[in-house]
Amino acid sequence: MTKRQQENGQEFVEGIEMQAAKQRLEALLFSTEQPVGVRYLARRIGQEVSTTRRLLEILRADYANRGVHLEHDGQLYCFSVPERLSVNPGQQAPPRVTLSPQGMEILALLIAKGPLPRKELLEYRGVTSDKALISLVQRGFLTARRDYLRKAVVYDVSVTLLEHWGFTTREELVHDVESRRRGL
Repeated sequence: MTKRQQENGQEFVEGIEMQAAKQRLEALLFSTEQPVGVRYLARRIGQEVSTTRRLLEILRADYANRGVHLEHDGQLYCFSVPERLSVNPGQQAPPRVTLSPQGMEILALLIAKGPLPRKELLEYRGVTSDKALISLVQRGFLTARRDYLRKAVVYDVSVTLLEHWGFTTREELVHDVESRRRGL
């Protein structure tokens, strides 16, 4: 083996080790909740402080044009969201909707099967759904309308729920569910 091949082999091994150290550093920075110092990072990834600084600069360059930036102020480093991408303080996020497992099951049935009367919901679920149905109707996630042909109240997903989930029509929702189910 020539001296050049030895050097290239050594560079290759160092490259793999550096890549692994860079990945450990990146994972460590993402998992910390507050800014951390270079010495702490160097100890945790098993590298010299100078090597860790070089890896941090490489990471800063890697994240320069992404939705997350690697920021530092002297000795402390952390990931942050650029100002241009942060949520405006005046613009509030929509309230998070929490549903019971029964409510989610009812919504899943109505999305999959279409509008259903209470009796058919009972047949599919095997248990009564009255409390969950009342809750979903009161919150505006379901519509209840009288079907005179079936002689029953028929429940369906409401426009409010579709808009909250970001859909304009029921067909869009069904198409999205089917695409996710197929892994597309």
